[in-house]
Amino acid sequence: MNRVLLFAFIFIFLVLPETTFAKVWGRGEVKLDKPTMEHLMMYMYGAGNTKYHGKRKNKPDLFVLSEDGKWSSYYYCPMEYQCDDSISIQATAIKKCEKRSIGKKCYVFALKRRIVWKNGGPKLRIKKKDLKSPYKVAKLIQDAGFYDGDITELAGIDATSGQIDNEIKITGQKKTNNTSEDNNTSNTDTDIVKQLENLKQLYQDGSLTKEEFDKAKKKLLSN
Repeated sequence: MNRVLLFAFIFIFLVLPETTFAKVWGRGEVKLDKPTMEHLMMYMYGAGNTKYHGKRKNKPDLFVLSEDGKWSSYYYCPMEYQCDDSISIQATAIKKCEKRSIGKKCYVFALKRRIVWKNGGPKLRIKKKDLKSPYKVAKLIQDAGFYDGDITELAGIDATSGQIDNEIKITGQKKTNNTSEDNNTSNTDTDIVKQLENLKQLYQDGSLTKEEFDKAKKKLLSN
């Protein structure tokens, strides 16, 4: 009888929660676009919007992704607290993501630094030692089948603060300035793309409303 009760206890408290949570986990092939990949990189390092978090780092708790890989939402918790990734938190994050994704369904992509989206590839958990190299983190995510872009084109990440640093490459090397006319034109185009990506990130973080985002985007493209 005691063994039966023990089995029931394990099933209720270990198996059932996993099954319940798995219902909102993403399944199938999904590819992140560049801004969302950079958003995920910041999440892995515990860096949120500086407007709300400053440059202090937090513990990644939950990352939610739209089915087209273009929108995301996340939750952190302070370093001194235990993270809450309950089904209610997941539901709230999904609702937040779907509000911005223009009709696309959203699902849980990662719990803490463990990617739970099932795409048929190997399981992936980003370990603390991996965080020493943002390039390695991005490569692990790419090798797991979630990103097809050129990793070297991703924004640099300050491994200490987790914030995007446009002065360095993702490998940690400092960027060099090229003063040729062709490169100046290319750099101008690149700056516009980066500004658009930053606008999207602010919109994803909730700093901008849809109206503010559209207005800022229109003004940027008209310059």
